[in-house]
Amino acid sequence: MAGAQEGGSAHALPAVHRLFPGAFYGWFIVAGGSLLSFVVVGVGFYGMAVFLDGLCNERGWSRTSVSFATSLYFVTTGLAGSLIGRSVDRHGARGWIAAGALVMGLALVLIGQVDAPWQLYLVYPLLGCGFAMTGGVPSNAIITRWFTARRARAMSIAQTGVSVGGVVLVPFATHLILSQGFTTATRVLAGLVVAVVLPVVLFVLRWDPAPYGLAPDGGAPAPAPAPGAELRGRHWTAREALATRAFWILVAAFGGILFCQVAVAMHQIALLRERIDPTAAAYAVSTTAFGSIVARLVVGGFADRVSKRRLGSALMLVQAVALVAFALAADAPLLYAASLLFGFTIGNLFMLQALLVAELFGVASFGSVLGLLQLVTQTASGLGPFALGLLYAGFGGYEVGLGLLAGLAVLSAAFLWRVPAPS
Repeated sequence: MAGAQEGGSAHALPAVHRLFPGAFYGWFIVAGGSLLSFVVVGVGFYGMAVFLDGLCNERGWSRTSVSFATSLYFVTTGLAGSLIGRSVDRHGARGWIAAGALVMGLALVLIGQVDAPWQLYLVYPLLGCGFAMTGGVPSNAIITRWFTARRARAMSIAQTGVSVGGVVLVPFATHLILSQGFTTATRVLAGLVVAVVLPVVLFVLRWDPAPYGLAPDGGAPAPAPAPGAELRGRHWTAREALATRAFWILVAAFGGILFCQVAVAMHQIALLRERIDPTAAAYAVSTTAFGSIVARLVVGGFADRVSKRRLGSALMLVQAVALVAFALAADAPLLYAASLLFGFTIGNLFMLQALLVAELFGVASFGSVLGLLQLVTQTASGLGPFALGLLYAGFGGYEVGLGLLAGLAVLSAAFLWRVPAPS
């Protein structure tokens, strides 16, 4: 199997397995993935909202100019993810994750040195490349190989680190910026990314269970073959995947909802600070992350047994309600409630995107197909912050923009409800 011998012995599990020798090693992979998510997505996703607010307030730059840099970051993430997906399928993910951590660290240090908005347009794409190399495509590809029947549960636990990163790192980064300045804050975050990711890659992560004499799920019963299973076991080329109706419906559904989701997530602190003080705003974002933790663990407990299309559509409708609540809320309790409701959807929709790719297109081509999908959906999500920034400037507030995004979320739910199996 391509990439199976990546990073060490063909038979001996890493030494960390001796801590719980009777446990299936896939759960160590999940724990490692959770640590990766904590720092990589905690900084590379939740941290971007802190950076947007910090740069606008400390440097005095316009919200539109920083929003454009944030959009460029997400577009670059999608482009880079599409380029590395095929290599991940062929050669494994650990090398990409390690290199990505170094690129992220360098980019974060450089971001702290910028003294003009145009410089963000150079260093944010570098950060986006590092995030793509370390984030969704390679890390999800590893978990997809170690789990089949329990894939949703494994992914939900691994991605809990994302939400913990939001709970912990948003107030931490906000405090650093307010007390030590933006430059010091980005250096500390850079060191944190490198110090956590590299040991996890070296001492925990492994690409595939087969070289260690293990089967996915640790011997858990495999689900009964579903219609189209022979297609999901095949290798899909980029041209073949692009020719399916299923791929483009996934693009429409997740492109639309991630446009909404990332737009609001990146402006959330700025939106909240118009109505409550900065510290309370940071904790409201942590409330979003806390809601994401709770909902992801709950959904992960039953998502393997239900239609992921229907589940995703329902979560998109819940997000539409949360966006309307943000538009209408005027005091702290209602804003905290809207933040919590938004959090119930924010992590699960990212997770369901990966789960649906694995379910519809299979494991062998997971990295390639998810990379192609994220090329479009990340581009769409990247446009979200800039579009919401323009709507804010044009209408003198967030209310109109949030209403339009809520309508787009409902449309995305309708698309996902009808996604077919590829043929």
